[in-house]
Amino acid sequence: MDTPLFSRKQSGGMFTILDREEFPAGKIWWVDSTNTTNGADSAGYGQNPDAPFLTWVYAETAASTDDTIFLMPGHAETIGLTGAAAITLDVAGLKTVGLGGQTRRPQILIDGFADTYISVTGADTVIENVDFESGHADIAKAINVAAAGFELRNCRFEENTTAENFLIHVLTTAAADDMVIEGCMFTGIDAANTECIEIVGACNRVVIQDNYLKGAWSVSAISATTAACLDMQIVGNRIMNTLAGDDLAGAIDLVASSTGMIVGNAIYMADNTDCLTAIDGANCGKVQNYVANEFAEEGGVAGAQST
Repeated sequence: MDTPLFSRKQSGGMFTILDREEFPAGKIWWVDSTNTTNGADSAGYGQNPDAPFLTWVYAETAASTDDTIFLMPGHAETIGLTGAAAITLDVAGLKTVGLGGQTRRPQILIDGFADTYISVTGADTVIENVDFESGHADIAKAINVAAAGFELRNCRFEENTTAENFLIHVLTTAAADDMVIEGCMFTGIDAANTECIEIVGACNRVVIQDNYLKGAWSVSAISATTAACLDMQIVGNRIMNTLAGDDLAGAIDLVASSTGMIVGNAIYMADNTDCLTAIDGANCGKVQNYVANEFAEEGGVAGAQST
């Protein structure tokens, strides 16, 4: 009888049975910082969850095109290098999946330096179900995306403690076409933060969908103000910019001539912000976006209504 399952014996690893639709094209690697008895960051480890690598950083150096790295429940890792990427995800098609529920999700603490970050230079890199925490004041960026096809799904970004923050959570170069950020939670309270997601350059077909963004962003929660981005989709996000003051376009701010759709976003902007100016959508179509600027009030339409 045919089933949706697929079996495979990985050389040097274990026998696995997986869903064919989710079956990795390359090798499978396991990372578990809690298994210090049987695990090690060295050759001969990583292909069996009972003998895993201990760090994501090491697993990335062992991986090849289209491999999958599983971070085990409870995995915790601190990364940081002064003036450089703490980890460089430069393998095309590499997928990192965090295992575990809300309180057991793998945690990556970016710490030690304000100028360290995670670098994505491999096309079609995917990160799913991982928590990222800031462990230093005013970290310039958490993730720098410099490749096409990056996917960030169901991840969480937060401050480790007061005054340890990301100025920008996700920053791109002009190479970040076809980026998808979906189902993620970004939270921060530090007033020094500038943007949650900043798109630099002409990045086309970007999808930012179904995320929760809460922070005091002095520029905008979602910003793309250096070059026109075509066919963007900014859909179904919940955005709270808690920075008080006359912060125009503090929710979404796109450069002129950008195109696409901005649909169904629910927005709160702190006081003194006109609801009609919370979104600067350039040449994007806007449908059913709502903004409130007082906690006790229901939101109104974010812009003049078509007749």
